[in-house]
Amino acid sequence: MKVTLQPCGAVLDVHPDEPILSATRRLGFECPSSCRNGNCHICAALLVEGRVEQEGQAIDHGELFTCLAKPLTDCVLHWDGVLMPGELPVREMSCQVVACNSLGGDVFHLQLRAPAGKLPRYHAGQYLMLRREDGEFAAFSLASAPHNGREMDLHILARDESTRSLLAYFQAEGFVRVKMPFGDTHLAELPDGPLVLIAAGTGMAQMRSLIEHCRASGFAHPVHLYWGARNPEDFYALDVWDSWQQLDNLTLHQVVSDQCGWKGRCGLLHEAVSEDFPDLSNVHVYASGSPAMIYGTLDALVEAGMDAHQMRADVFAYAPRN
Repeated sequence: MKVTLQPCGAVLDVHPDEPILSATRRLGFECPSSCRNGNCHICAALLVEGRVEQEGQAIDHGELFTCLAKPLTDCVLHWDGVLMPGELPVREMSCQVVACNSLGGDVFHLQLRAPAGKLPRYHAGQYLMLRREDGEFAAFSLASAPHNGREMDLHILARDESTRSLLAYFQAEGFVRVKMPFGDTHLAELPDGPLVLIAAGTGMAQMRSLIEHCRASGFAHPVHLYWGARNPEDFYALDVWDSWQQLDNLTLHQVVSDQCGWKGRCGLLHEAVSEDFPDLSNVHVYASGSPAMIYGTLDALVEAGMDAHQMRADVFAYAPRN
């Protein structure tokens, strides 16, 4: 039987005589339940369509308990709080501001520490939201990886007065309110093939998280990092850069778009990738940058032979193209 869950939209294949909750656990979903702790009714859901059998009775509408209910037909349930495989719950916490140091290029390293006993849960490549003084939240990529535990790192470009004021506010308060995690451009599962990571400016924060996770996980496939800036002075200091250069399966590329004649590569990021990869059919591409840069890169790489589904970027979710 097929059971469709609202509002998450997942469709479950439930085995004959299998309770719905058992099917969700078998398929890797996280669901509201606390049967083993003696808290009944936590797994309750609303039957919208279809029929189920529960404790010898047929039910065709109303509340049911997913730990007991077994579908008799295809069903639709309204069940809040269900998380898809790999999806993590969004939580809010108050984090200590440990440090705020300049990295050069008008970029600052903001280091946060989560409260003791509240280990932050996120996938490499995700981002968080920081509450500003006006109560609104601003999004920043995590430069740290999950194995860093309570310590979280951000790379924040502070060329305008509003961002500099925001950093000053965090430092003066000593704590900042955080909501996390967000974003589906992550490595909840490591791909079986080469990675091409494309970052413009502080998009490097997301790539640092991905690379450090690959490094900690023993990822064996080749990884190519392309870091772009307008001018060489815009490349800021990375604490891991020297150690990255020693990794056999990691190749680093710095690409400048507005100034040729420096020691490294010149041009656009997608031009460097296309030059190095005449065949893009087997690579997994992760990209971070402005919407214009991301969509320009996507179009260029698709024209060069890449399938559009091979490229992931958070821009696709928060700034979809019409």
